Amino acid sequence: MAAFYCLLNLFEMDTMSKLAAIFCSIALISLTACSNTVRTYTDTLKLAFNPGEGASLTKEQLASRAADALYATVGNLPRAQLALAYIEHGQQKWISADDAFLVLENGRLVKTTGFENDLMFITGSEQDPLKQPMTKIQPGQQWQALSDWKARQETGYQLNYEIIEIAVEKIELLDQQFETKLVTEQVTFANGDTAINLFWFDLTSGRLLKSQQQIAPFWPQVELVHISSAARLLGIVKAGSSK
Repeated sequence: MAAFYCLLNLFEMDTMSKLAAIFCSIALISLTACSNTVRTYTDTLKLAFNPGEGASLTKEQLASRAADALYATVGNLPRAQLALAYIEHGQQKWISADDAFLVLENGRLVKTTGFENDLMFITGSEQDPLKQPMTKIQPGQQWQALSDWKARQETGYQLNYEIIEIAVEKIELLDQQFETKLVTEQVTFANGDTAINLFWFDLTSGRLLKSQQQIAPFWPQVELVHISSAARLLGIVKAGSSK
């Protein structure tokens, strides 16, 4: 019933309100069976459509959030702030204010929604070295995958991955230095092009804090910063507050 009234009032709303109302309706209709999931989506909507929030959160904002935050930079676009909508089958599903989704599995980008050419599916992830504990990721580990793409109507696009280097590097997040294990991965695409993926894991906890990933030669590089994970390690966010 709430979703019905949300749709009924669309004609009297401005553009941003319409977007919020439409998203609200879809969420209410599709998630009625699970009250916890509905609550998560409600919190996420408040975050996503709050014009006062930008792509850089203070420690106080991180501490008061109902859902974890992720910074994402796609190519040359401005850095965006995403909220963790829910976790399903080991995948984290993050939503942006403009209704784009990024799906991560053990930190790797495995699906996108809302872009010009979306990554629909990737196979073989059970062999992904990132599924191991951070301490077991070593040079020489390899795996292969096949990917499906929406706009190109292409299936079975081959990807070959190999861990080529491990190093220790410091990065700064929230005005604090983190000592990390930097995993360098080379990916070879079906057309023969290659790219470098980088993953920074906190050396003490093993948590992934940052990554730079190239999911296809026809997609821009994506940089992801797990800012709520960094805040949790600093004690800014409670250990069990991730939705």
